[in-house]
Amino acid sequence: MVRMPLLIRRPTLWRHSALPALLVATLLAGGCGTLDVPRADNYPDSGQRKARAVHHWDVLADDVAARVAEKIAAWPAGEYPIHVSVADGSSFNQGFRKLLIVRLLDRGVVLSTTPAAVELAVETQLVQHQAPVVNTLQMPWTRLATGIAVIRDWHRHVQGTTSGVASALGLGLALDMARLGTDGAAAGGPTRTEVLITTALKSGDRYLAGSADVYYIEREDAVLYQPPLPPPPPTPVKQWKVVAP
Repeated sequence: MVRMPLLIRRPTLWRHSALPALLVATLLAGGCGTLDVPRADNYPDSGQRKARAVHHWDVLADDVAARVAEKIAAWPAGEYPIHVSVADGSSFNQGFRKLLIVRLLDRGVVLSTTPAAVELAVETQLVQHQAPVVNTLQMPWTRLATGIAVIRDWHRHVQGTTSGVASALGLGLALDMARLGTDGAAAGGPTRTEVLITTALKSGDRYLAGSADVYYIEREDAVLYQPPLPPPPPTPVKQWKVVAP
């Protein structure tokens, strides 16, 4: 009688190599034919700036001024002075208008201090997303010195994950947390608060040129982009009348 060799599989090998593929196959098999709504796909990777200082406002003002100057380069010099206006009195609009005026003057653009035939209108729209963003994976980090941090035993915190992808995501999150700890909130990163800044060069009922820029901002800085609250109504004055006894 010939004995067949006994095949013994290591549990750890099965857990770390075959389980991810099995899970993916199960999910794909279970999902086929059961979705009754379109799936949510991610947009391609892109970048978006984050406004964290008045200097960033100045950078944007300089960029807008360059585009305006290029657009009107063929105009007769000084024949159509431009009036720069803002939609409201928010801190950003007031500061951005001043910076934009200076940058336009630097490029030789003739401006008007009063409403004119050509207007450069600045508008700001604040967008605050309410959907929460929750990070479920937490990583301990150790600060070594100013601006230097290290993740201690990071591999222990991704044990039990079902794929190397999850491990890479965990490491990326850990590095982000370490950067936040050493550099503070100014290190950047996406937020749930954004601002849309548009400029429109127009004359009468015609748009001549325009620009649109989107920035992340910290939620606590949203007040800088909102118009000031109206003053409280005046307290009514009581009227007293002297009545003879």
